[in-house]
Amino acid sequence: MSKKHIDDVQTQTTDEHYKFILEDDSVIDLKSSNVAPKDLPHWYDEKLYKKAQKFYIQNMLSVIAASTVGVIIVFSVTSIIKVLLATKRSSSTCSAFKRYIETILHMHNISTCDSKDADSNWYKSINTIRWHHKVGSKKSKDAGGGEITQRDMAFTQYAFIAFIYLAPKYFGLNNTLEEDEAFNHFWRVNGYMLGIPDRFNVCRRNAKETTELCQKIRDLYATYLRDASSEFDEVATYTLHALWYIDITVDKDAFMSSTYKLHNLPYKELGWYSWINAKYRQFLFHLFLVPYVRVIARAYSYYLVLFIIWSSEHFPLLAWIKFGKSNVRLNLYPKY
Repeated sequence: MSKKHIDDVQTQTTDEHYKFILEDDSVIDLKSSNVAPKDLPHWYDEKLYKKAQKFYIQNMLSVIAASTVGVIIVFSVTSIIKVLLATKRSSSTCSAFKRYIETILHMHNISTCDSKDADSNWYKSINTIRWHHKVGSKKSKDAGGGEITQRDMAFTQYAFIAFIYLAPKYFGLNNTLEEDEAFNHFWRVNGYMLGIPDRFNVCRRNAKETTELCQKIRDLYATYLRDASSEFDEVATYTLHALWYIDITVDKDAFMSSTYKLHNLPYKELGWYSWINAKYRQFLFHLFLVPYVRVIARAYSYYLVLFIIWSSEHFPLLAWIKFGKSNVRLNLYPKY
């Protein structure tokens, strides 16, 4: 018996989809095994998937910046912050450095490696993320913090998708309809392979519907940010301070100001350095949209990101000096 297409499993409307995500309390499967090419969904479209990977390569700085905003807001979800605190992988700047540098490297692998090659880093990263989810859920359960729910998974998937659709110009993106559809398929497949059931998968039948669902979730996140806990500020601070050690232009207040602005929320008045830092990023993303100039700006950002990714994995000098080499040694593939 053939499996149903994801379009036939998901709700008919985005309102129903949003309601389902909020009301269902299913938890992730702690007994799930590694995945391989044979586990790709039958609706997987290789051409569309690779088009999305090309979009990432052409817009790495923009996509990573948009995703980082998403990662930060995830900390405002009470059930997610409980799991993070239970695993103690975000309990200091040092531990946050290892966790989120590994996250960036895994996302880079998923966005550049071959999803049809069982020996590629694509599968190493996907299976490592699945493993971390299972271990984290079990630790949190044992500590009394509750397990990772599929709602948590959907909210986290949203983090890597939302602002590509909701605020493309803010991040210097000028997406075509074809790129939007490819990116939607890309994360639809990624969600599936990470164990998100089709009914929870935030990516719907087309980019337009996905954008509609993301708008609803953004409104919910705005309420979370408005009433954010002290733990949210603590983990966000650790994370952004950690990212400074691979990119010295990262400034916590400038970044948080942008995050709140994207949710139509006020943030405290910025100091002079944070204000200049925020304007620098706005100017750089603006250059990505200027004809002719954007070619140079994108080339600069492309090689900058490649250098940051390489140095964060192989030569994170500032982190070595601050924390000690052994304390920030990455374990990117603990299962391999």
